[in-house]
Amino acid sequence: MTPEERKIFVDMQVERAHRFVKQADEMMDMDYSDMAVNRFYYACFHIVQALFIQREIVAHTHSGMLTQFSLHFVKTEMVSLEDGSFLARLFQLRQKADYNCAYDITKEEAMSLKEPTHVFIDKIEKLIY
Repeated sequence: MTPEERKIFVDMQVERAHRFVKQADEMMDMDYSDMAVNRFYYACFHIVQALFIQREIVAHTHSGMLTQFSLHFVKTEMVSLEDGSFLARLFQLRQKADYNCAYDITKEEAMSLKEPTHVFIDKIEKLIY
């Protein structure tokens, strides 16, 4: 991939992250907590993917993304342990919201993710640009 292509893909991932966090906020306004958690997670996923593309880091699965994020950014203290834990927690909640019909995400639980998701996206975007 050329540097120009890499920049295009990074920018596309960043744009998608912003679009998804906006969708999450809209889902919260409509009281769709499970859908909001899904969008909060994918907003963070895409901003991390942008960072990975920029740094030429490859992850083939969501679990792989968490592992690579921890290895390259948490352990090197480029981001805090709390940021790594937040991303892992968000992944777990997204899986529960999407796949576990016996578990309902509460509005309070989803709302508690809103600000940290916005902060996480801002932090990662600053590493990219």
